[in-house]
Amino acid sequence: MSKRRFEGEQTKLLITNSAMGLFSRKGYSGASIQDICSAAGCSKGNLYYHFKSKEDLFVYLEEQSYAEWWRELDRLFSSCRTVTEKLYAYGQFSASIERSLYSAEREFINTVDADSEAMQRFKEIVTKNFEKTQKFICEGIADGEFKNEDPSELTFIIMSFFAALNHYALYLMDNEAGKDLFRKATTLLLHGISAGNE
Repeated sequence: MSKRRFEGEQTKLLITNSAMGLFSRKGYSGASIQDICSAAGCSKGNLYYHFKSKEDLFVYLEEQSYAEWWRELDRLFSSCRTVTEKLYAYGQFSASIERSLYSAEREFINTVDADSEAMQRFKEIVTKNFEKTQKFICEGIADGEFKNEDPSELTFIIMSFFAALNHYALYLMDNEAGKDLFRKATTLLLHGISAGNE
């Protein structure tokens, strides 16, 4: 890699790290382009070289976060023998992730034009995440581990269940207590969706 390209990559990394911190602390609307540039120690020209807009930068951060989460989930799933084990792994992973952009996501959704390119990319990220989760839920139904329920509805319920637990556990308990809560919550969830309980 050339020196110029290396420096460009380092600048991009400084911008994304600074933006992540600012969006998580100040929210989407509260973090301005100037704030991000000041925190990264770069010019607006440098930022706009890498990202078309604040919306583009935010969506890039979301893409990176979800991609990183799924690399880790795929690694965890590779050692699971059953879909039930995958659900426990999914729960434990959900207990451990920090959703730095959670509150900023709500602002982004309410602020950015629904028909914009950035919003379409954001929806694609969320849809892809949903589809990846639904894939292993469908495996559980096909293997006879889970009840033969509508897989889309079941996926929505499971994702919402763990997302809400993650949101509150981060504020109300330490990491180990949170993991224990997620194990118990997964067991309770399985009592409702396990085919063995029909």
